Formats: sequence, C-alpha cells, structure tokens
Amino acid sequence: MKLIVGLGNPGPEYESTRHNIGFITLDAVCEKLRVPDYKKFKNYRLARKDEWLFLKPLTYMNLSGQPVSSVMKEFDIKKSDLLILLDDVHIPLGKIRIRRRGSDAGHNGLKSVIEALDSEDFPRMRIGILPEAYESASELTMPLEEFVLMNFLKEELQCVQEIIPVAVELTSYFIYQNYKKMSAAYSRLCSLSVE
Repeated sequence: MKLIVGLGNPGPEYESTRHNIGFITLDAVCEKLRVPDYKKFKNYRLARKDEWLFLKPLTYMNLSGQPVSSVMKEFDIKKSDLLILLDDVHIPLGKIRIRRRGSDAGHNGLKSVIEALDSEDFPRMRIGILPEAYESASELTMPLEEFVLMNFLKEELQCVQEIIPVAVELTSYFIYQNYKKMSAAYSRLCSLSVE
C-alpha cells in the first residue's frame, strides 16, 4: 500500500497560495488517476483507490505530522511507501527536486512529519516556488512566512501549470512502481539533482 501526502493549509483563503502547491499537486494526481473523492475525517481528508491512499492534513502546516503518522499506523504503511509533496522556497519556480531521505530544510510541515515519524528516511518531492527574479530566498523583500502565504502572481501561473503535470507524472511512477523508477524518470524529465 502506498500513501501520497500533499502538504498545505486548509481553507479557501489558502487554496491558491505558494505554500499549498502540495495540495494542488495531490489534487492533480487524483484527477489523473480518477481517484474517488476525499472523505473528511477529524484532522485530514483521505481518498483511496485500490492500494493507494491520498492524504491532505487539515491541521495547518505546522502539525502535518499527526495525521500522516496516524494513517500510516492504521494502514501499516512502510516509510519507503510514503511520498510527501511539498513547496520549497529554496528551489526556483518550475523546478522539482526529489529525495529518498533528508532533513526538513526549514520547512515546518516536513519538520512536523519527521518528528511524528521519528525518522527522516522517507521519500519527498519538493516543488519550487521561488520567483525567477530571485537567486535565493534570502533576497526576498518580505518575511518568509508572509511570502509562502501569497498567491502566485498572474505571470507565474503558466510556469505552475507546466510543472504540475511533470510532478504528477513523477508521482505516478512512484505509485505504480517505486522510488527507484521515479528517480530514473526524474533524470529524464528534470534538470535538478536527485539522491
């Protein structure tokens, strides 16, 4: 059984924000695979098709680990069969980076998952949200917590619409096969490094 988790914040006011690209990508994956609608539970939404589970925590980003941990325990899911989809302000918009394991790199949602699982040893896909005008997040002219809760600018939406299908295709490799196959597809489709 595989568990695909999109990280984001619940509520219509956050729907199109940069921090919610994990939710946006997860919805696109579910649409492509024709997954039945999410069912709402206490602190998460969960959809299921065959042996695949799709999870949106409803706890806000900083507490994302709680529902991830409880669903993994309930369905006895191995960490190698978990894939976290999330935004990354240190990666340029339109780029993706995948990792088999690693630190939270300052992302509070990922930090919460690592703490809840007591492990950094699970796959994740980071989707870049840093605008082209900046070389690094340190150049941003506003606090990071404000920036990630902003909507994408109109001129950025085309880039978002182009990268989401790539993220969906990579996720499909993970779902149908495994991280190794996703990694091989990544080296064909993307230009950033993979481990």
